[in-house]
Amino acid sequence: MERKVKHINLIKINIEGGEYELLEKMIISNLIKRFDNIQIQFHRFIANAFTKRRLIQKGLSKTHYLTYNYPFIWENWKKI
Repeated sequence: MERKVKHINLIKINIEGGEYELLEKMIISNLIKRFDNIQIQFHRFIANAFTKRRLIQKGLSKTHYLTYNYPFIWENWKKI
């Protein structure tokens, strides 16, 4: 059975480096707006991790605000 989910309260993203590509695509496609809270663990072993993280944070800040941030451990973004 296929369901058309339009709203999600919380997504936790910890995918060992895959978070960068996933979040970039979610932001570009506006899929990001479906999530009330986004918990992310960014990983440093990715090339240009600091720059990529900053760009993703800039994109997230258009629809969400940062509620806590332990860099490269966990951070949470809540929908505006």
